[in-house]
Amino acid sequence: MFLCLTVLSAKKSEPIYINLVTTNDLHGVLSEQTASFMNPEYPPDIVGMSAFYKYINDLRPQLGKNGEGLIMLDGGNFFQGHPMGLADSGKTVIDWMNKMGYDALTPGAYDFILGSSALHQRAQNAAFPFLGANMECDGCLFSDGTIKPYIIKDVQGVKVGILGIITSELEYLTTAENTPNIRIEKEVASLEKWLPVLKSEGAEVIIILSSNGVPWDREEEYEIFLDSLATGWEADTTSLSALQMGHYAEGADLIVTGGNSKGYPLPWYDPFTHVYVMQNYGGGTEFGHIRLKIDRDSHSFIGYETVIDGRVSQTLLEDDFTPEPVMHEWLKEKSSSAISDLYEFDDWYSASMSSAKFVEKIQGEIEFDKFIIPSVNETNTLEVITWNCEFFPANKDTTIHMLAEAIHDLNADLYAFQEIRYPGWISKMMVFLPDYDYIVSKQSSFMDQAIVFKRDQFRLIRQREPFAENDYNYAGRPPLRGDFMFFTNGEWIPISVINLHMKCCDSGLLRRQNAVKMLHEYLDNEITSGFSNFIVLGDWNDDLKDEENAHCFHPFMQDPRFHFPTWKITNDLTQASYPKEPYVSFLDHILVTESLLPHTQDFKVMTLMVEDYVGGYDIFEHNLSDHRPVLLQFAIQNGAAQKTP
Repeated sequence: MFLCLTVLSAKKSEPIYINLVTTNDLHGVLSEQTASFMNPEYPPDIVGMSAFYKYINDLRPQLGKNGEGLIMLDGGNFFQGHPMGLADSGKTVIDWMNKMGYDALTPGAYDFILGSSALHQRAQNAAFPFLGANMECDGCLFSDGTIKPYIIKDVQGVKVGILGIITSELEYLTTAENTPNIRIEKEVASLEKWLPVLKSEGAEVIIILSSNGVPWDREEEYEIFLDSLATGWEADTTSLSALQMGHYAEGADLIVTGGNSKGYPLPWYDPFTHVYVMQNYGGGTEFGHIRLKIDRDSHSFIGYETVIDGRVSQTLLEDDFTPEPVMHEWLKEKSSSAISDLYEFDDWYSASMSSAKFVEKIQGEIEFDKFIIPSVNETNTLEVITWNCEFFPANKDTTIHMLAEAIHDLNADLYAFQEIRYPGWISKMMVFLPDYDYIVSKQSSFMDQAIVFKRDQFRLIRQREPFAENDYNYAGRPPLRGDFMFFTNGEWIPISVINLHMKCCDSGLLRRQNAVKMLHEYLDNEITSGFSNFIVLGDWNDDLKDEENAHCFHPFMQDPRFHFPTWKITNDLTQASYPKEPYVSFLDHILVTESLLPHTQDFKVMTLMVEDYVGGYDIFEHNLSDHRPVLLQFAIQNGAAQKTP
């Protein structure tokens, strides 16, 4: 009898276990992939989310047998970044998540990339709630409650509150037309408002599901954060990372976050609030799994245990996980179909030739009178400019006004911009440029590209981003291709503009060389299929005058169907597109096809010294970029350009 009582007493004192399984930043990558980022020469295989599906299906009966609970959460950015995700605006990803049995998702900034309507439809398709307590909706689509502030679930008799927090940087991370009538409240105010509400509703354990992200070098970033607090930094007026948010989340127990594809093997622990913050690597490579320990008497959170090898995050390597066959084939077919659609050849003339209508223009005249930058525009010529706008916007509103004036004054027909850190600021800038429209990357994981073009000269046919399904060599930012009809000499001519931003530094050379091989093969296929009017421009991060084995240009230099107009000036150091010592170089190049611009034809190519008109290079660099813009100007000759693809 004594033995029985002892066993019963021991069992009663054991904690309640709730298994917390998490994903974040899937970016539409559900099928198998090779992990070049782990080993470029001998990349291991990642079996994908069919293996995660099997893992969960095997786990559920085991947990039921052991009397343990399960919560599955996703930290956002669930569909953008792979053709399969964008092909149906994330529907396939949501279908997969429904099969998995997720409990909640908080949208990330990239989940708004196709606009509120697409995200609203996905929230309606989901068999689980989308959460975002700090979304304020003034008559927007989400006024119907499709995105909820929080949920409280009974898991093994424990009331678990899950509070959704969307990053308040949303207005800068996506363009304005994607979030009409939506405002995101700052994180500190939202925590102060909603954590007491969950407590009053009976939540015993509180998890914050966030899209704010844990930064790289979290220890260093946290020290910088604490130092800033000591100098009077005001967190209630600032957007916070999930790491910073943990410092203000007193009363919560954990933060599960997405928003940055950097993963950590163990959660971060905030010593002030005792909140744990966890984030996995993204891109369909990992999931997280821990066991929450809940005191059986008080139902309070008392810690966690890892489940596999002392780690929270688990990489879905072929050696460690096995795919579920039916799910594997379903995902493989969906991925293959989406990639085929990406590279499908279209009849441009059957496509709609309506101008892109991206931003609502402000009323009244806009006067640019701060600088006098000479125009480069001439009648019956095409002017294209490539410009790396370092960490755009380098100086927020000042950058917007200066760059808008430069675009207006230069009066070029088309601009290709790289290094767009905050796409939301592009739409803020375009408000001041009623004669121009634009497209911006939808598939990049960071540092987008944008193409800005004149409304009356161009009709956008389509936007595509080749290699979005395999963008390692492009450093997570696949080329942005805009297909246009360009009006010149009384007729419409089809032209494709491909905007690049090649990998810099570290493993950069090898990846640039591989990226150019991929691009050359891609364009070879396009030309073979019957279309050859290409302009490829951007920051190549190599100099044409580099040593033979120290650049990436070989495939195009050896192909007579292409030439670099910028070769004409690359040896003139006064025209260096990157003029900073000790790395003065020409990194920003323009490549064209012979069919569009024969190398024997007259053309103008030059680096534009915009700094001379804005007060000098120091002012230019502080407000605009460390790169100068590069111009190509030429006339499309009768009969030189193909008129039918």
